[in-house]
Amino acid sequence: MKEAFEKIIREASKLALESSLKDKVHSKGKADFVTDADLAISEELGVKLAQLVPGSRMLSEEGEDVAGLQGKLFIVDPVDGTTNLMYNMGMSAVSAAYLEDGQLLLGAIYNPFTDEMFAAQQGKGAYLNGAPIRVNDDPDISQALLGVEANADMDDPQQKFFKQLNNLLLRCRGLRWTGSAALDLAYIACGRLSGCVFQYLHPWDYAAGWLILNEAGGRLTTAQGQSPDLKGRSGKLLASNGHIHSEWLEAFE
Repeated sequence: MKEAFEKIIREASKLALESSLKDKVHSKGKADFVTDADLAISEELGVKLAQLVPGSRMLSEEGEDVAGLQGKLFIVDPVDGTTNLMYNMGMSAVSAAYLEDGQLLLGAIYNPFTDEMFAAQQGKGAYLNGAPIRVNDDPDISQALLGVEANADMDDPQQKFFKQLNNLLLRCRGLRWTGSAALDLAYIACGRLSGCVFQYLHPWDYAAGWLILNEAGGRLTTAQGQSPDLKGRSGKLLASNGHIHSEWLEAFE
């Protein structure tokens, strides 16, 4: 099933490369956009994934609401990094996870612009284009390259959040803002980042990346150190290589 799952995601992602789709942009709210590529990929995945696992449901950013995590469920972000797609930055990905009764079993994040497929199966490790990946060994924040994601409509006062980021910038090797939570998680999993703070996320933003990161030896928790629940919009989430996680949590207390 893993190979078929990845093939479906890879094929659907080709729609993100079509100018006739990605150049048609619609606004959903403040700094929140959807392109025809998002909609087309969501529709294709809805059909193909239902065929892959009969009786399954799909929770998609661009689809209808699905209540609960029970049964066979796909959680999908057709394009994570839509604004990046609009500006032709090449840093957007299709992200999909498969769960059974709330348990993450499969995850895949595919960037069609770089032809990078990050994938994981529960208990069987994480991979990039078929090769095993692992988090880096950065031992503390002073020796870490860190990521950050926040939106214009974030809940906390921006001044407080950016003051925290300024303090981090003075302590670490640098901060990166990629514009794609899925790719941030994949990059931590393969060692390109040591950690990332997310002001908030939805299940489709992090379901696949959470499994990939776990299988690569990393951690994703709330700012209180608890596991996310994949239900609705989260509060602040912190991801890391595991080595810096305690210090990471302290930085956002």
